[in-house]
Amino acid sequence: MKKIAISILLSIISLTTVFCHSKTIMLVLGSADPKVLDERIQIALRLYKIQSFDDIIVSGGCAAHGSSICEASRMYDQMTASGIPAEKIHKEENAKTTVQNYIFSRMLKNASGEKIMQPGDTVFVVSNHWHAISVAARLQKYDGVVARFFIEGSQQPKESDKLDYVNIFNGEIDNDKFIAKGTWLTPDAVWSVKDSIYYLMGNLLYVSNPENTSYTVEKLSSDRELVKGLDLEQDLHFIDDGKQWLIWDGAKFLPMDKISGKQRAPLAWHELLRNAPESWKHSMKTGFIQDGTLYLFSDSKLLIAKKKGKYFDVETETSADQYFKNWPFGWGKGNVNAASMDQETNEIQLYRNMEVLTLDLKQRTVKQVKPLRLKWVNY
Repeated sequence: MKKIAISILLSIISLTTVFCHSKTIMLVLGSADPKVLDERIQIALRLYKIQSFDDIIVSGGCAAHGSSICEASRMYDQMTASGIPAEKIHKEENAKTTVQNYIFSRMLKNASGEKIMQPGDTVFVVSNHWHAISVAARLQKYDGVVARFFIEGSQQPKESDKLDYVNIFNGEIDNDKFIAKGTWLTPDAVWSVKDSIYYLMGNLLYVSNPENTSYTVEKLSSDRELVKGLDLEQDLHFIDDGKQWLIWDGAKFLPMDKISGKQRAPLAWHELLRNAPESWKHSMKTGFIQDGTLYLFSDSKLLIAKKKGKYFDVETETSADQYFKNWPFGWGKGNVNAASMDQETNEIQLYRNMEVLTLDLKQRTVKQVKPLRLKWVNY
């Protein structure tokens, strides 16, 4: 009986701990239309007056549907001007569709590197459109939160409009596939071997010829030689260093040969970067090394460090739009997901949200931006 009583007590303590740490979060869905977006901001401000929130996520990227606004920044600016503390508001600056509002918001992290949305949290999805219902439903079913929707406005539905907006809730029951389709293709790492291009996206590996006329796709497991020893469930960030990667998992750098998967001893943060701000441990997304210079990208910043002996020393902290000429408005201040180097041309390809950008480092110029159109295959 004592064992049963202790087990019950531990269960109660565990549940109490979960609920004590659960948060109330507002998720505001953006719009490329400035008038619509401003209306959604006002709805969010009215809700804030009657409901207490621990965190607010404003979701929307730059230049969606040809718009001239950065949605998350506009929401952030108006909310802080209305008195909401800046530290409560987190900008999700990738999304260009409602599906991506869901995908990128659920993965968004705070300054400490922790996901803002956690199982057990209560999330209010805010909009002037019924798409908030579908997003809330998917969050509750697949992400373990208690989801609510808060909708105001006078938008009139068309005959063809469905309550389940673009089948967000019922269209795909495999959430991994739903996320892959919604961001196809936003890779974590890209590399070439002979006439094959490899795109790694989570635990999905897509292999194509340069023309994308033939391709294969597979779900990776950790026993595959290429990724042996990697925890594919972790949030991994790849720095392209020519023939190898430096893979940051939030605690250490793992040097790995791109072709063989052979690994060297891991490096601590300070064994690679001596004087980088601590915040970069949590905000770094990708990077590359060329001619003794390390370039690191976060959502809004670019860090440049020079090789000095065994280490890299930080020389500049700026933003990609300030450093590179012709940086596209739609890419915000940086917001790069993956980087790869072309050893023959010395050009750099950067990947973000179904687009690829080519850099000329010598001229510090963006040469071109084009859609990354790869065939989708069910897996």
